[in-house]
Amino acid sequence: MKLPNMRYTEGAAKREVVALRGLNYGDSLQDGDLVSCENLSARRYPYLSTRRPRARQTAQSGPTTTALTAWGKLVAVQGTELTYDGKKVGEVTAGEKQFAVVNTKLVIWPDKVYLDLTNQSVKPLGAKAQGTGGSFTANALTVAWETDLTTLFRAGDCVTISGCTAEKGNNLDVVLTGVEAKKLTVAKNTFTAKEETGTLTIERKIPELDYICESENRLWGVSNAKQTIYASAMGDPTNFFTYEGLATDSYALAVGSEGVFTGCCKLSSSVLFWKETTLHKILGGYPAEYSLYSYNIEGLQKGCHKSLQVINEVLFYKGLHGVYAYSGGTPTLVSACFGEREFSAAVAGNDGDSYYLSVLEGGIKPVLFVYETRQAMWLREDETRARDFARIGKDLYLLDEAGNTWRLESSGEDKSLAWHAQFAPLYETIEGRKRYSKLLLRVELPAGSYLKAKVRWDGAGRWQTVGDLRGKEETTALLRIPPRRCDKLELRLEGRGPFALAAGVPAGQRRLRERRGARWQFCRRAWSRSTRRTRRRA
Repeated sequence: MKLPNMRYTEGAAKREVVALRGLNYGDSLQDGDLVSCENLSARRYPYLSTRRPRARQTAQSGPTTTALTAWGKLVAVQGTELTYDGKKVGEVTAGEKQFAVVNTKLVIWPDKVYLDLTNQSVKPLGAKAQGTGGSFTANALTVAWETDLTTLFRAGDCVTISGCTAEKGNNLDVVLTGVEAKKLTVAKNTFTAKEETGTLTIERKIPELDYICESENRLWGVSNAKQTIYASAMGDPTNFFTYEGLATDSYALAVGSEGVFTGCCKLSSSVLFWKETTLHKILGGYPAEYSLYSYNIEGLQKGCHKSLQVINEVLFYKGLHGVYAYSGGTPTLVSACFGEREFSAAVAGNDGDSYYLSVLEGGIKPVLFVYETRQAMWLREDETRARDFARIGKDLYLLDEAGNTWRLESSGEDKSLAWHAQFAPLYETIEGRKRYSKLLLRVELPAGSYLKAKVRWDGAGRWQTVGDLRGKEETTALLRIPPRRCDKLELRLEGRGPFALAAGVPAGQRRLRERRGARWQFCRRAWSRSTRRTRRRA
């Protein structure tokens, strides 16, 4: 039986990319994913655009700036100088710092000093006086030293008195009820009346802490050497050993768990103390009410304590296996797109919406990522290595490795900024290799900007330029692709100056939607040997 020839109609099929999905280093790629990018942002989502510009605030000169924070004004450590709003206010040791603000005191660690924000003076947290001889009564110690005790101590301080030999029972920790130039007063019947002729020491001690933070107007910290959590007296980071049974008392708690502490932070009304595989959480309003809860969860990676950032009551941090979001319960991994790449030494900041993360890839290569929390999208900016971030209102500041301070602008464009975006390969799963012929892009490209579109087939050979666009504001560009059969097509866009690429919308949407969310498409033609033979017979 003779069958009629089947009619074959050659046609073009369209393939739309309907969503831009951000950076993805993993193996599960989808259309719209980026396998590589630089200096891009999702702040105009669904558009993919160039990142916001950076304005240099201070250029490095003299000793390197090693630490940065802010409280109304920028506070920096340059060499051994502490500056407030660019003016020297005191001396500290050189190197990296931790900061926390309690009441009107900006605590600087590990120096154990604070910046008095009322008068911009630097003072020590602890205090120590030493001299020969002293006279004890039941409630007072009088000395004949040249030191004016009122410059070191005040009523309410808890001090340690040591060096008593005539009456060793006077070597005590006491809370001062009054301070005069040569006299300290305490509660009745505290001391045994005695004259001392040896060297006496009076000291307000500050514990050795590895990490610090502020919560509910207290300075909190943790010691790895003693595996102990500490909290200062209410509103007073200079007193850690005041125990009078009051709601304003200091607090200390020994914690038994495996591993070293890696950081601490505040989240809502709780204080979190992290290890790499454990979280210790303290809840309560005052010492008698404090309760400790411990959880075996994905913790904070060692060396990443500066990655702790709270955005809209969600804590983001760098753990052993990636970046996590924690709001109570089980942390959620938000960096699965990083795949098997390993990052360390994380330093982070935020502007209220975006999580900026500076890391070392493989322990060597610096990379600055941005996680857009609203879109749950990662993008890579560049290879800037951040030492610290600081925020004043909506302005986020970055201190780079060289000691330069930059403000990340909330608006404006960098007309000289170089960028690129390489998209996930387009694979064909239909039998027969396909041939892409056209590329339709809708972009915003202001005057002075330019864009190059490049393609590569089957992961081999050099990138071939298929389009070169110059800035003309919003435009739709049709770029011809040299015909070549392939199983995989790769697209790379690169350029300089402000740029925005719109995601596409499915066919059949209302025209208003099409205009707002423009599309980029590939057109292809299907060819095979069998179809060519069928056409010749016909």
